[in-house]
Amino acid sequence: MRSSGKARAAFTLVELLVVIAIIGILVSLLLPAVQSAREAARRTGCSNNLRQLSLSLLNFHDIRGEFPRGVYSDPKGRYDQDGLGWATKILPFIEEQATYELIKSAPYAGYTGDPWKLGGIFRVAFMAGKGPFPGGDVIISGFRCPSTDMANVIPGSFNGPANNYQNTGYSVSHYKASRGYCDRGMYCRTQECLRLNGCAPRDVDGDGTLDTIEKKPFKRVRIADVLDGTSHTIALGESAYVDELEVYPTWLGSAWNNDEATLFKTEESLNCNLGGPRQFPLSPEERDRLPDSADDCAYSWHPGGVYMAFVDGSVHFLNESLDLRTFISLGDRYDGATLGTY
Repeated sequence: MRSSGKARAAFTLVELLVVIAIIGILVSLLLPAVQSAREAARRTGCSNNLRQLSLSLLNFHDIRGEFPRGVYSDPKGRYDQDGLGWATKILPFIEEQATYELIKSAPYAGYTGDPWKLGGIFRVAFMAGKGPFPGGDVIISGFRCPSTDMANVIPGSFNGPANNYQNTGYSVSHYKASRGYCDRGMYCRTQECLRLNGCAPRDVDGDGTLDTIEKKPFKRVRIADVLDGTSHTIALGESAYVDELEVYPTWLGSAWNNDEATLFKTEESLNCNLGGPRQFPLSPEERDRLPDSADDCAYSWHPGGVYMAFVDGSVHFLNESLDLRTFISLGDRYDGATLGTY
């Protein structure tokens, strides 16, 4: 039988608004889950990068019988903190042989044939007026954490007017090697390695008493020299921030007599005592809360902590509330401290 009523032509405005509202609610519920899944994937990529870099360092050690130096600077020259960094030595092990060859064959006046013996490479390139040191502007994904929002190359200005700086145009890295505390870590620049007294006494555990930590000079670091065990000693970590242009992190090495561009210390709290969401550049309020040695911090863009690669190739996420004494011990390769969970 045919219906006597009229056919329904369309939805009413109220019905459409209800459907739109329901969709909006569903999207708002799903968005945090999607963002969380994306960050989880980025965190996995970041930790994998650190693992590959630490394994490359072990491969380098297997061939050379030692780990690379943190910075290959000139211990007798004026620029004793400037030079190629640890990352340049492992380029062949991360499928960057072509970039390694660019660095190795840099054509500069006074070139010695070995750029790892040429202190002040940023200054040399700057004075030559040919742009970045060959290979130094190559963007390498293995040195970049997917969670981090920083420029691909070092800009010509930072919190000030534009200028032509020595490190302008170099590729940025989000990872640095650990100097530990008092030059007792895995990596240091040439002069620090050879120096007997690494630091002045300080209250590192907050008990009100100055702690004196002895330091031995060394020319190289081998696995046999990691007396605390390779699974309990930090090799590399995230340090993706900058408070001054001179210490902008780059994998090539350090310029401006600032080795903080490629090395961090384990003597300041993780994430520099800066909680909350990460942003770049740092806000004025965050800059005010930075410690005096802010350029030495380990710093990540992951809420709550920092990824660290240990000498054995393992990667751990260290909570930013980690006790400073424990962090110092993890960065020290021969303090003999017995650590539990961390």
